[in-house]
Amino acid sequence: MKELLLRASTGLVFLVVVIGCIIWNPYSLASLFYVVGLLGMLEYYSIVKIGGVHPQSMLGVVTASVLYLCIELVKLKVFPTYIVSLSIPFFIAIFIWELYRKRPDPFTNIGHTVIGIVYVMAPFALLNVFTFEEIVVEYKPEVVLGFFILLWLNDTGAYIVGSLFGKHKLFERISPKKTIEGVAGGGALAIIGAVVIATYTEDLAIGHWIVLGIIIVVSATLGDLVESLLKRTARVKDSSNLLPGHGGILDRFDGVLLASPMVFTYLMVFVHSGPN
Repeated sequence: MKELLLRASTGLVFLVVVIGCIIWNPYSLASLFYVVGLLGMLEYYSIVKIGGVHPQSMLGVVTASVLYLCIELVKLKVFPTYIVSLSIPFFIAIFIWELYRKRPDPFTNIGHTVIGIVYVMAPFALLNVFTFEEIVVEYKPEVVLGFFILLWLNDTGAYIVGSLFGKHKLFERISPKKTIEGVAGGGALAIIGAVVIATYTEDLAIGHWIVLGIIIVVSATLGDLVESLLKRTARVKDSSNLLPGHGGILDRFDGVLLASPMVFTYLMVFVHSGPN
């Protein structure tokens, strides 16, 4: 009971902070996910170090910070899109710095340093681009808020249905507790949520919200499996103990890491490029 209360309390604080920062303004949203992204990167680097890898943690964090800041400045219309190219020299520096480190398996170290940026920080940076209005004029957080609501509905539905009716394992080798029934339950609840969100918002048509719900269910489920694979490879139970009762940042945001880029791609190709 004590553990359940701890988990519930942490979850409630988590929800209030995330929803509050999303609704408040674009700067609180950007600040929150920058901090979350950095913490997630540090968790990733700590996990791979267990396997004997030596990622360039400091340079990785600096490179990710430059990339994140450039994307945010573009979104805020402070600078044009080409400013993102300023992050390229930092990526090149990762390769150059490895020449001087004298660590074993240098290209493995380089690879994991870059993966920490692309796999963890980049998805959080893309969350800042989910609204396409000029937010310096009018901030519209409906899409990114809807994104998280659909994620949470998927997780909730998967947990409840999987616990009550789960019999057929989805990917037992990686995640023994995840079931096909749970995925179906999460998907059903997310689709219902997408219809409800579309009813009360005007940014996207109902068809787009339903497609986003499907994308989120599939990619978030795969994101959960990928993060489980990472932990299983390192033989750790949680990515960290930062969030009492929930594990670490990667444990709590594993679905975001694949869902965010997929949703971003859909919005760019099918929404932002033409009429809703």
